[in-house]
Amino acid sequence: MMTKAMAKQSSLGFTLIEVMIAVIIIGILAAIAYPSYLDHVRRGHQTEAQGQMMELAAELEAHRAKNFSYAGASISGLTPHIESNQHYTHGLSFGDGNLSFTITSTPSSSLMSGMPTLTLDHDGNTNW
Repeated sequence: MMTKAMAKQSSLGFTLIEVMIAVIIIGILAAIAYPSYLDHVRRGHQTEAQGQMMELAAELEAHRAKNFSYAGASISGLTPHIESNQHYTHGLSFGDGNLSFTITSTPSSSLMSGMPTLTLDHDGNTNW
């Protein structure tokens, strides 16, 4: 027969099996949630880069309206804060006698590995 002291002593704390089951459940949840979280973060950084590209395109169009071409325009001159993006490297190229442009954003951090290179041209054509 069990005494009150023995019953009280046996109900204190958790058994090793109970702790291991809790650890396994937390591990399974983490294995499912972490990749989803990383994908969400990557898409957020990609959206930020797309917004920066659109901002640069608007500045380029304003430059062209004043100067009748894109000649003399640069990323650092029009939108210098874009260069501080830690996850994408932006590039700007001109064609057709400085009457067209292509903005390219390449993933540059290890977090963004596997993400596509983004492009935007003077006609508004995008690749993202």
